[in-house]
Amino acid sequence: MRQPAFTLNWFLAFLFFFVHFSASFAADPPKSALLIAVGNYPPSTGWQQISSLNDIALIKKALKTQGFKDEEIIVVTDEAATKDGIVQAIQQYLIAHAKPGGAAYFHFSGHGQQVADDNGDEEDGYDEALVPINSPLNFREGVYEGENLLRDDELGRLLNEVRRKLGPKGNLQVVLDACHSGTGTRGFGKARGTQNKMASQAYIVSNGKNGSDHSAMDGANPADERNLAPMVAFFGAAQHQLNFETKDEDGNGVGSLSYAFSKKLAAVTATTTYRALFEQIKLEMSVIAPTQNPQVEGTLDQEIMGGRMLGTPNFFRVPQWNDPGSVTVEAGWLHGVQNGAVIGLFPSDTRDITGKLPLAKGTVTNAGPTSCIVLLTTDLDDEAVAKSAWAYVLEHSFGDLKVSFKNALPEGHPVLPILRSKLEKLPVVREEDSAELSLTFSQEASRGAAVQLLTSGGLVLQTFEETMRPELLASRIVDHILAYGQVRFLKNLELESYALPVSFELIPIIWDPKTKTSKGDLPLSEKMDKNGTVHLKDGDAFRIKVINNGIKPAYFTLLDIQPDNQMNVLVPMPNTAETPAEFVVQAGGEFEVRRKFAIGPPYGTEVFKLIATDQPIDLRNVSQTRGQTKSPSSNPFERMFAQTFFNDDCMTRGGRTISVSAAEVNVTSMTFVIGEK
Repeated sequence: MRQPAFTLNWFLAFLFFFVHFSASFAADPPKSALLIAVGNYPPSTGWQQISSLNDIALIKKALKTQGFKDEEIIVVTDEAATKDGIVQAIQQYLIAHAKPGGAAYFHFSGHGQQVADDNGDEEDGYDEALVPINSPLNFREGVYEGENLLRDDELGRLLNEVRRKLGPKGNLQVVLDACHSGTGTRGFGKARGTQNKMASQAYIVSNGKNGSDHSAMDGANPADERNLAPMVAFFGAAQHQLNFETKDEDGNGVGSLSYAFSKKLAAVTATTTYRALFEQIKLEMSVIAPTQNPQVEGTLDQEIMGGRMLGTPNFFRVPQWNDPGSVTVEAGWLHGVQNGAVIGLFPSDTRDITGKLPLAKGTVTNAGPTSCIVLLTTDLDDEAVAKSAWAYVLEHSFGDLKVSFKNALPEGHPVLPILRSKLEKLPVVREEDSAELSLTFSQEASRGAAVQLLTSGGLVLQTFEETMRPELLASRIVDHILAYGQVRFLKNLELESYALPVSFELIPIIWDPKTKTSKGDLPLSEKMDKNGTVHLKDGDAFRIKVINNGIKPAYFTLLDIQPDNQMNVLVPMPNTAETPAEFVVQAGGEFEVRRKFAIGPPYGTEVFKLIATDQPIDLRNVSQTRGQTKSPSSNPFERMFAQTFFNDDCMTRGGRTISVSAAEVNVTSMTFVIGEK
């Protein structure tokens, strides 16, 4: 009589497993991604060749960190990326593979162009279009009038078919790393777009309007939206802004949006929203492409891919034991892990490393996008133990303080020998053709001859009068090159400490300048545009609230990085009796800075950075002495901050900064745009 009971129990167990397995499978339908890249446009088309194919490797690696499998990612490049090829790829892969409740991703890297509106639905008179490999640059009436362009209307209809098959519980993510703006720039970086509109001269003259949108969401009946999957689309730049390329950590040319998106996607959590992701993208773009304002469309307050992201783990796996003194760890610069970081290996299932000694630890070398080599300080002989270990970042390295520079002045200019003599003594500044900064000669009618320092995207950092003495001019140029390097480095500082999860809020207020009093708060949403970007005007005022979600007190300071690359310490305030010990927020509590802050010039994108540590922190002295402090601070962040002024210690180390404990410092940022009244 016991055998039937065993059989029944086995059957019930199997049934329980099958039901739960089926439910789990149904809850996680397959994802699909289609990546399009056109970079090697034939010379006969008239288009500049760009580095779009490099974007694909980055995006693919970032998607795989978030659970996409190789077979779920289809890539179409160059010769295959004709208009018909792109349309067929969308139809035969994204649409055909879309399942109800699933997630899909569409990416395009290449040129963009405006084309005469063919159905009267554009306020500006132009459709935005993606440029396949078989679309020439110039309009030729009766010969080529843009028929090979992929217009936003057509793309929108195709993507809406994807959304329809995914259904209201699905999710579609779109990234377009192209622009439709002009190439008239004083910079020297590669731009993805053109000032040549695909339209007859008669149409351009009669239309006389400027572009105002780059929607990828056209083609849907608003009443039908409830039956479609939500979609979010990211764009590399605002209309009439150039979309410039940048370089990744390996020196490869990549699209600025693709680079920013891949880095931030690799670092999201399973519950990160599109709005939070876009905030991080804006911050990254403010560093690598300061002249661009990335754009977004769609429902931002939803989890990325409908919550189907794996999220960045607290620990990383060890897929390979190289030898007793070296292991490979699945962490790279897409995760924020740079050469010089310190990694600890702990027994598997170690979920809290506080107070625990690692099996071994070592320093990161050869950091790639998603993996790195760790040279261990003590040998780990057991391969099985090493490969089962959980790897945690113990100390973060923020990379080198180095600046690339290109001289475009006439070779006989009197400042050059003096400037080169100064730069030879600075190992942090290297001269190369493909550089971040360029020194050029300008002849403007309004102010005469001048020397200008530009970013690769054409942003004028500083204009120097040509009549300035060569010795003084060389010193000023060097000062501004180093200031740019410092600000770029500081903007890149982002560090999420598991021990100090501290954030801050900017709260606009109704300010009476006569009585210098507040008459109440304003919702931050009143200062946001449709992208969620905060816009503040000259004369606006706000207060700052700091929130500590941790389990121990946190001390903090606040840095302000202006659009003109000037850096200020706001908290504690310079030249006051404020002490760093005053600025502490208790565990689980909030702290409001008593002072109110007012907005003023210069105009552009500004960055606030809140640095929280487990001990009082004061950056005022370091800032005022420009890093040349007589006695090193006990606070590791203060020591690292001093190095950003390219002090003697920084120069001795060849530009490499010291590492900072992952548990001791939390850095969080906010960007906003300042405009005139």
